[in-house]
Amino acid sequence: MKPEVVYTKAAPTTGFSTGMESPIAQGVKCGDFVFVSGQGPLDPVTKQVVSTDIAEQTRATLDNVQKVLEAAGTSLQHVVKVGVFLRDMKDFDAFNRVFRDYFKGVQPARTTVEASAPRAGVNVEIDAIAWIPR
Repeated sequence: MKPEVVYTKAAPTTGFSTGMESPIAQGVKCGDFVFVSGQGPLDPVTKQVVSTDIAEQTRATLDNVQKVLEAAGTSLQHVVKVGVFLRDMKDFDAFNRVFRDYFKGVQPARTTVEASAPRAGVNVEIDAIAWIPR
């Protein structure tokens, strides 16, 4: 089976510098799984950080993850693994409250670490692996 790039205009794409096409897929389907690249709290159209508030950033980030999953033919309900990168662990409780709202009835495996973000103002980044129901 050959991996297939997943792309949707409903989620942001990012490059490494202004005007450079991104060498990173929003997601990659391989067999019955999709691997979603790290998504952040960016508006899909403006590519600007949506807010400084961690709850709003978490919602925007999970919305972006959800849009990539939908483009791949799956949903948050089929996520099996999540990687979370927080700029500051003091935001963990607020982040976790929003996370629970998005994953009601689902218990994916998850890793949460404190990490520097690749862009100023980004306080959360999330990647995911989900199965694609047939």
